[in-house]
Amino acid sequence: LNDKMSGQPSAPLFAPTEPGLSDTATAAVAQRGTPATLNLDDIFGDVLFTPEGDTVFMSEVQASPDAPVINSGEGDKVADHASRFDGDKSVPVANAGGIPTTQLDQPGKPSLIMGPAGSTPVERVPYKQTPQQRHHLQYAAPEQIAAMKKRRGGKGSERKMSEQQKVERRERNREHAKRSRIRKKFLLESLQQSVSLLKEENEKLRQSIRSHLGAAEADELLGTSLSKSGEAGLIANSSVDANKVLDDPDFSFIKALQTAQQNFVVTDPSLPDNPIVYATQGFLNLTGYTLDQVLGRNCRFLQGPETDPKAVEKIRKSIEEGTDMSVCLLNYRVDGTTFWNQFFIAALRDASGNITNYVGVQCKVSDQYAANVCKKQEEEAEEVEAS
Repeated sequence: LNDKMSGQPSAPLFAPTEPGLSDTATAAVAQRGTPATLNLDDIFGDVLFTPEGDTVFMSEVQASPDAPVINSGEGDKVADHASRFDGDKSVPVANAGGIPTTQLDQPGKPSLIMGPAGSTPVERVPYKQTPQQRHHLQYAAPEQIAAMKKRRGGKGSERKMSEQQKVERRERNREHAKRSRIRKKFLLESLQQSVSLLKEENEKLRQSIRSHLGAAEADELLGTSLSKSGEAGLIANSSVDANKVLDDPDFSFIKALQTAQQNFVVTDPSLPDNPIVYATQGFLNLTGYTLDQVLGRNCRFLQGPETDPKAVEKIRKSIEEGTDMSVCLLNYRVDGTTFWNQFFIAALRDASGNITNYVGVQCKVSDQYAANVCKKQEEEAEEVEAS
């Protein structure tokens, strides 16, 4: 962005031989690797994430009958409700009461956890498009990770490995960790830098308008006077209004994020109740809500009668401590229907290390994937309680 403003040509974001990038990413950098043109899909397009946040690279692990690599998505057949497994039998989760029980249909009121279904039926809100696109973040279930580790050489095969093979495996593991760090660092730093630049440009634009138009006319244009009549000004004075400004197609940063991962929200912990200040169209499609219904509201409306309180507690603790965290839990849509969500939350910090925002990424996953991960989460919780 700075290069664009100064009129200077953009330097490549990565050198073509930058270590830590896959062959696909390296080719993309060589062809169009500038800050203005490099797509995050080029960096993360071959990645599967584990629930713990580790990465598995498709370019390194090829699918086979012995180690099937199946992503967490549902393919072309998207379930309109979540199910639990009772032995081999799939049992649908009961619907909840929908938006009337969350207060999101009442402007100005805080969001509530969705209540149980009542006697009044709730109109169904179908997905406008597939919630999880091919280029979205994908996950691998624990059994799949175990199978891949077995294929690469688990503990049982270590005794049969020669010293040279052990050295080579350690080298591969180090390279794998290096790639993971580089990719995560690139994504987080891009987010933080772009948010900071947008804030700086916002303030510069305000000052420029004031210096050219004078205080009275500038105040009117910036929204101070117009906000009293309910009209939107040029530049928002609140985080809620800023979301609508940032959603303008001219802001390439937001559009780039929408391309990289459509289903996410940004919250502002400096405001009461840590409300949503930005929501993507993918998130709205996934949950069925409208932008005006979710802006300025806490995300608790996604919870419902059968959401696991332990999973919610993990999210609360992550926000309290300012740490990254991922958990699979049952969430509810606007019409009371359910979906399994592999939820990831990360804190965005300023140059001083202070948390400015939280990014929450939603990934709709299959019933089978959710059953695997939730079982593992329950086992881990029991181990913690036992200790």
